[in-house]
Amino acid sequence: MDIKYALFALMVFGLAFAGLSISDYALSPEVVEPGTSGFLQITVSNSAQTDTVENVVVEISSVEDLGIDRSFVVGDLEAMSSVMVSLPFSAAEDIPSGYYTVEAKATGRTKEYYLDSSNQLKSKTETFTKRATIPVEVVEQPVISVFLSEESVEDITQEILTFTNEGGTAKRMKVTILNEGMGFLNQDQLYLKELEDSAMLNATLDARGSDEGAAKLQLQLAYQNELGTEITETKEIPVTVKKGEGNFVFVQGEPVVTGEEEDLQLTLTNEGNAISDLRFTFQTDDVRLQGLNEFKVGDLGKDETISLSVPLVADLEPGTKNVALDLTWEESGEDRMGTVTIPVKVISDSSVGVYLEANPAPLTSGNEHTLSVTVSNLGSYDIEGTTVEVSSEALELLTVQPQQYIGGLESDDFSSVQYKVRVKQLGPGNYPASVTVMFRDASGEWITVEKEMEIAISEPVSEGDSPLPLAIGVVAIAAIAYWWFRKRKEK
Repeated sequence: MDIKYALFALMVFGLAFAGLSISDYALSPEVVEPGTSGFLQITVSNSAQTDTVENVVVEISSVEDLGIDRSFVVGDLEAMSSVMVSLPFSAAEDIPSGYYTVEAKATGRTKEYYLDSSNQLKSKTETFTKRATIPVEVVEQPVISVFLSEESVEDITQEILTFTNEGGTAKRMKVTILNEGMGFLNQDQLYLKELEDSAMLNATLDARGSDEGAAKLQLQLAYQNELGTEITETKEIPVTVKKGEGNFVFVQGEPVVTGEEEDLQLTLTNEGNAISDLRFTFQTDDVRLQGLNEFKVGDLGKDETISLSVPLVADLEPGTKNVALDLTWEESGEDRMGTVTIPVKVISDSSVGVYLEANPAPLTSGNEHTLSVTVSNLGSYDIEGTTVEVSSEALELLTVQPQQYIGGLESDDFSSVQYKVRVKQLGPGNYPASVTVMFRDASGEWITVEKEMEIAISEPVSEGDSPLPLAIGVVAIAAIAYWWFRKRKEK
């Protein structure tokens, strides 16, 4: 036999064993819920071009609760062929949620060709095994329904959205309206941290851009299941849009601060006929005019727009609140009256105090210190998600993270974080430092406050000098600051 032919044959037939493989799989359903059944479909292939793989046997194994363990005989696989097999399984009712693996093992026999010592082509039967690992997600999926408190909506409607869940826990849910001309007033979406059984969210529905009549409110729910897998679905709720008959459109300018004497900036458009002697008052005692019994607007032509500055005090919690106005005016020689509801955005009187303390004190050129930053909530409402960041050209920050997290602070509460710093080689004196505090106030707005401060840097204390007087002064200042923060908190 020609040696070149023998080597070629050896190469071809030697690759044949590599042709056996588990080339594809499909799981139905893609996510397995406890107590449900399904199918695992696998494809066993022989990609070799010349040789048959004989007596192919496939073994499937996993945890007992998945109910999929079995073995079956495929038989012989001709070259360049494949076979598809569907395997039923039934998950146990009490199988824990998690990611599982299914091990698939395919075993077959093929002939291996070789040259003996006399350069004669020989063959022998070899058994080969190929394995594949198939991931399976097991979790009880959320089954969510949404209900509206008001299915007949006007231009601006206060709604209570009720969410019920008959399945597994849903986490980090974001609710968005997909309809053109409809949305949540002053916010893009609603957020629900976790939904187990049921939950309610308050929202103001803005339908001013939609047409009157029957419609379907499309709510997109984007959330995670118990294992963190992202799920997106759309719920459709039948609603009836009723456009208001009022001819006056009020739009707020800047938000007002709760409990403060403010001028509410409004833009008023008369979309009806020309009117005269328009006046209004607020229905609720929580919003009071300052120095006036009623606010006089005067005459308005058709489609005329004017700007108003209304002195008031709004004793409302932070957020966007619907406020009703009682209006009177004269139109076509007749006295008219009506009520208009306008959304008013109210923000909190958020304010923070910042205090710096060094240990050891004072800060000395070229030395390392611990810099303590105390933040106090001076506002009337709690704040959340508070972070602090310190920067100064006079200091080298040794702490890994320049921004540190404090979290929530109740009104008149305070908390501290520490930074490890090294003072640069500088002469004695006062140097600028910046402290940036970021938090979310009671209205949900993110507030950033930058405090410009000065830090005093001293010469290093020599061996003959006593630091006692300076240390006593620093302790006294720290004690006064601590007393001030504590008295605020007790108050």
